[in-house]
Amino acid sequence: MSSATRDFYETLGVQRGATPEELKSAYRKAALKFHPDRNPGDATAEAKFKEVNEAYSVLSDADRRAHYDRFGRAPQGAGAGPTPDINIEEMFGDLVGDLFGNLGGFAGFRGRKQAGRDIAYELTITLEEAARGCEKPIEIERPAPCERCSGRGAEPGTTVDPCPACNGRGEVMFQQGFFRLRRGCNRCAGKGSVPREPCAKCHGSGVHPRKEKFSVTLPPGVEDGATRTVAGYGEAPLNGSPSGDLQLTVKIAEHPLFKRADADLLCTVPVSFAQACLGAQIDVPTLDGKVKMRIPAGTQPGHALRLRGKGIARFGGYGRGDQIVTIQLEVPTELTAEQRALVEQFALSLGEDTHPQRRTFLEKLKGLFD
Repeated sequence: MSSATRDFYETLGVQRGATPEELKSAYRKAALKFHPDRNPGDATAEAKFKEVNEAYSVLSDADRRAHYDRFGRAPQGAGAGPTPDINIEEMFGDLVGDLFGNLGGFAGFRGRKQAGRDIAYELTITLEEAARGCEKPIEIERPAPCERCSGRGAEPGTTVDPCPACNGRGEVMFQQGFFRLRRGCNRCAGKGSVPREPCAKCHGSGVHPRKEKFSVTLPPGVEDGATRTVAGYGEAPLNGSPSGDLQLTVKIAEHPLFKRADADLLCTVPVSFAQACLGAQIDVPTLDGKVKMRIPAGTQPGHALRLRGKGIARFGGYGRGDQIVTIQLEVPTELTAEQRALVEQFALSLGEDTHPQRRTFLEKLKGLFD
């Protein structure tokens, strides 16, 4: 169907008396539905999208619409005429990213008040600090309005001129398929002006890194990977909007003795054969210092003993976890002749009947090969 016989109102799905707002809303829905980016390879959707675009380009213009209503056809050249100047940000709002992807530049529009961007920061602490809680000093360097030029980008006492690239609008037009879109001007960073004499400190950008020191308090039991927002310590924009935030991530350094399992602490303690066989009282390290722990006689390698309340404070709860001590049997690698003779004598005196685990193993082995 040619544009001469096509009903533009029917194409947009509106009545002939539709208001400009109703036309805009109908066009928005139809454009989102038939846009080629949402219908890749669909020739029918592409044709519909062209029809919707042509219909709106005529009906959104008061003179063209009056001509169409009077004569029943589009003004001459309407279909191949100039592309309508559509403010995509206004038209599609929060769906613009869904339709066109991240076009960029909208944040730089002059007069668009947006908070500064957030800054990510990784804070490394020790396991002891995580267990007890701590207050840690932090030093960051963040972009902020230049103190020398107050964010103007010009040397104090000098003037700024309208940006020649955007004629002072802070935005430029560019073509995206059937649309002419607006984005922030790269030349002036969306400010609409350029300094006649750039600031010696920020070189005309209006922004200069600023070092700041402050401290944060972490509660007992904070976990590895925990995040915390420090309000107002992100980037400070030039448009007078609030600063962004500092997004702090906690990283707990590896400990030489302990590993963490929620609120419990895990550690491995070596003992001698004599200690495991006869039982003993040994020193065990904890986050609170050394404590005495009894090893029962006949303790097996890999056996785990528990020290109540010697773990880490439960985050957001009450009390502390436990410390789990795994016994590791330490076998001597070098023996004197006398020691070897004693061990051999000891082995003979024990005999096979005193090794129930070995006896069970041999019985299972015998059953497999008989």
